Amino acid sequence: MGLRSFAMARSAAMPAFVALAGCGDLLQEPESGTFPLQLELVEVSGNAQQGAPGAPLAQPLRVRTLDEGEPAARLWVEWSVISGGGEVEPRNSFSDADGIAEASWTLGRSGGLQRAQATVRKGVQVIFEATAEGP
Repeated sequence: MGLRSFAMARSAAMPAFVALAGCGDLLQEPESGTFPLQLELVEVSGNAQQGAPGAPLAQPLRVRTLDEGEPAARLWVEWSVISGGGEVEPRNSFSDADGIAEASWTLGRSGGLQRAQATVRKGVQVIFEATAEGP
């Protein structure tokens, strides 16, 4: 291949390269297909209980997840203690077909008011309170 043939072949290939480079937007990943949910988290039961310090509460903490007012299944709910110590188990759970998620709360060793929370999707939360009384 002579110099002139090489230059012609190179010239012919150049527009294809430029056209491909110009299509960079087409090569990006497509949208995930997800859309923002209108989530609500509603207390079902387990709030305002009393128990002995360091002991599990009699009733589980229960919340219902709702999407546009309808029960939302398979949503990830995070559980945590926010004051008073103790432990909530499991730390994470999924809502069931009725939108219900639950966890057990063992109070901290100190007496007085204690708080735990359920959270779904950054900031949508329910706060539970319990009072540790007795020895």
